[in-house]
Amino acid sequence: MLQKKAPGRYSFDRPDYADITVGGHYQAGETIADGIREVHEELGLPVSYPDLHPIGLRQTAVTLAPDYVEREFQHWHLLPLDVDLDAIPLADAEVSGLVDLDIDHAIALADGTRTDAPARYATRTDNGLDHLEGTLTRDDLVPNYLRTDQLYLRTFVAARRYCAGEREHLYW
Repeated sequence: MLQKKAPGRYSFDRPDYADITVGGHYQAGETIADGIREVHEELGLPVSYPDLHPIGLRQTAVTLAPDYVEREFQHWHLLPLDVDLDAIPLADAEVSGLVDLDIDHAIALADGTRTDAPARYATRTDNGLDHLEGTLTRDDLVPNYLRTDQLYLRTFVAARRYCAGEREHLYW
């Protein structure tokens, strides 16, 4: 599952990229486990840290746009969810929608063997959430996450391995 940020949240050329779901920054004094609040803030789901499966630590130092330089350490986790897209309330105005797609299609988009894939969308509207079927294209993905360190590919492969029952050595 990927998310789309609300317009005006970033200075990228296209604010509606399908981004990795849930991300944020620690507040002063927070621990890694405290950072789970971002799941509740963005998706509206009650999740605790033991629900997550850690997959790695990513250090970034990249200029994403002329006025957006990112320098951070990112703790990456998988969140196994057994909920339908319709059951995710999208609690935060920062997120404009969610994109749900088959993991094998996601991997094929990330590695370039597919240019598009069927997807289900939940999109915030003035009247709540609209749910519809559509297509996600490779152009809908954050270009830097496809190229620099293949973040999408590494994350999707770890998710597929997790879904197949592997629980150890998923680190990338």
